[in-house]
Amino acid sequence: MRKALNAKAIDALKPQDKRYEVHDLLCPGFSVRVYPTGKKVFTVKYRYGVKQRRMDVGVYPRLSLAEARTRAIEARRLVDEGVDPAAKRRQLDMRVEAICTEFIRIYARPRNRSWREAERILQRELVPVFGQRDIRHLTRPDIMSLIDGAVERGSAYQANRIHSHLRKLFNWCVERGIVDASPVLGLRAPTREQARDRVLTDAEITALLKACEAEPYPYRQFAPLLLATAQRRGELNEMRWSEINLDQKEWVIPSHLSKNGKPHAVPLSAFALQLLGEVPRYAGCDIVFTTNGRVPINGFTKAIRRMHEISGTTNWRFHDLRRTAASGMARAKVAPHIIEKVLNHISGTISGVAAVYNRYGYDTEKRDALEQWGETLAKLARQN
Repeated sequence: MRKALNAKAIDALKPQDKRYEVHDLLCPGFSVRVYPTGKKVFTVKYRYGVKQRRMDVGVYPRLSLAEARTRAIEARRLVDEGVDPAAKRRQLDMRVEAICTEFIRIYARPRNRSWREAERILQRELVPVFGQRDIRHLTRPDIMSLIDGAVERGSAYQANRIHSHLRKLFNWCVERGIVDASPVLGLRAPTREQARDRVLTDAEITALLKACEAEPYPYRQFAPLLLATAQRRGELNEMRWSEINLDQKEWVIPSHLSKNGKPHAVPLSAFALQLLGEVPRYAGCDIVFTTNGRVPINGFTKAIRRMHEISGTTNWRFHDLRRTAASGMARAKVAPHIIEKVLNHISGTISGVAAVYNRYGYDTEKRDALEQWGETLAKLARQN
């Protein structure tokens, strides 16, 4: 179909069962595609070399007809000069916001199970301030202003996280030739962090479990399951129903989420299975802990504050529940190397040459340890 396109004519185009196209009489190669969903996309066709190609120009009405025609004419002008307009458009956008998006997509997400934290830090700290700047023009004072700002507002550990993720971002940029040198190079983390040793007492565990009983899903089950499985918050947060075998009473954490890059089998105690049995399931959704059926839960800081207030406990984080579980198993005389296996630590009692030759998984011992720990939690939950 061909016609002289104008805004009124485009508005009158109705979706059909199949996608169709209307070619513009006023601009050769320029057309609008109408999809069954009602979406209308401007495109331009051109011949580059021996191949005929098509490039999307923009979506109507976010892009006006006049602007779309201008872009189509520019694309064909580039072809006349021997330049493929699609290839030119794919050239790297040097704005900080675009580079951060590429860093997460190409580097962080495939390699780092905590890539969401990296994305959160960059999108919250770097992009709002320098998002539209050319990343090649960022200087050491620019980076220091972000880090110093976090320290001044009392977020010293957050300043360390900013420093860490910016260092990784700019190292990646140097590696790919985006920048010649990293403005973070030689810049030390602003705060010296101390290793945490917080372990909840039995009374605090009881208070926490009682507080969770008053909570709705998902934290009603999430916090006790951290205690019952002794796994990391990020691993439990990404738990999928397809990873759980109820017949074998086992949850297998996939390699891309496991810190050592290997699948990790976690035996599920009767206490853990009871908690999972209370979790509602979204139709067609594989995520165990979700509030919308699309992505895992977040908002952990608010949840912890609420649990602190309800339980009367203080100064603990979700990762401290993992340490509490390990300490509880040790107190029950579980051997240290079994606890290491439960925690999926790659260093510890069995490491080095011993780890190379000792391939026994200690599955039975892991199950006994977690079952014994689960019975302890069940008793604590029943206390007044």
